[in-house]
Amino acid sequence: MKRMLAVAALAMAASSLALGQMTGKKANYPNQKGGSVEQAVIQMEEALRVAISKNDTKTYGRLVGDDYVFTNQDAVIRTKAQMMSAYDSGSIKYESVMFDEIKVHAYGDTAVVTGRNTAKGQDNGKDIGGQFRYTRVYVKRQGRWQLVATQVTRIPAP
Repeated sequence: MKRMLAVAALAMAASSLALGQMTGKKANYPNQKGGSVEQAVIQMEEALRVAISKNDTKTYGRLVGDDYVFTNQDAVIRTKAQMMSAYDSGSIKYESVMFDEIKVHAYGDTAVVTGRNTAKGQDNGKDIGGQFRYTRVYVKRQGRWQLVATQVTRIPAP
């Protein structure tokens, strides 16, 4: 019986370790409403990717907090209003956007996301395509997650 309990405890520890190592997948770390912080934020990342790739400012505006700050690869800082205006006007336009290597780190009502973005697009006629590492900060407000900050860094071409 003791041996069986030890094997069960070891199996639980191994599965917990494996879940902790998952990147870009859905681990089950319950929050107050029975869902997973990681699941919720991964869903937000996908909704953001789709909104950006379709210049969908309605969805973008819902996902992003009013206090949002975006710092791009050239160290230019833009607010939510500036980003929405750029998407609405078409001055920022993406042909394709892909996020991968996503890792979510939850800290209560705050989640920090790191990942890689591969994109093709233009910003005021300037090519902004390539691969980038990004860090995003999400905050849970009034029961829902909102994106409040993004910082991107270009990955140099080999």
